[in-house]
Amino acid sequence: MNISFRKLRDCNDDFMLLHKWCQNKYIYEWFEQRKLSFDEIVVKYRNKLNGGKQELFIIQSDGKDIGYTQMYKFEYDHDIKNIESYNNIYEFDLFIGEEEYLSKGIGAIIIKNISNMIYSKYNADSIMLRSFKRNIRAIKCYQKCNYKIVDEYLGKDSLNNPETILVLINEKNTNN
Repeated sequence: MNISFRKLRDCNDDFMLLHKWCQNKYIYEWFEQRKLSFDEIVVKYRNKLNGGKQELFIIQSDGKDIGYTQMYKFEYDHDIKNIESYNNIYEFDLFIGEEEYLSKGIGAIIIKNISNMIYSKYNADSIMLRSFKRNIRAIKCYQKCNYKIVDEYLGKDSLNNPETILVLINEKNTNN
């Protein structure tokens, strides 16, 4: 299996793909907490593409589009503990959109590839992931990839509901 990343394009084909994936409960439960319309997808991802703060990619397995990831420099927006020793922290979000690729260990391969790309491209000294505490499946996968829980805080989901957020860190020298 060959995992690769292609830049998200500002085109209907890519927006339709994101829209299709984001209609699945196993995605919107963690990403938006509701289904977004096609027009909302276009506006959201076009703004991200034009905003310049994130790099957006379609995840591919052997050339087939299977998911989405976005990478960005961490901006201090919460009082997160145990990160003071890091100078260049990056974050990413991802989902696997094609259901037949779930529960096969592919998520761990994708996370390791994304982590390697961030370390080499941005010279990051660490990568932070934030996850709803109740997203046990994702947290186990992150831990499998040498991400360690360093903090938690009370945050909000996209619908403004309270959520406990776990903060996980991977240091450059522990990325395997």
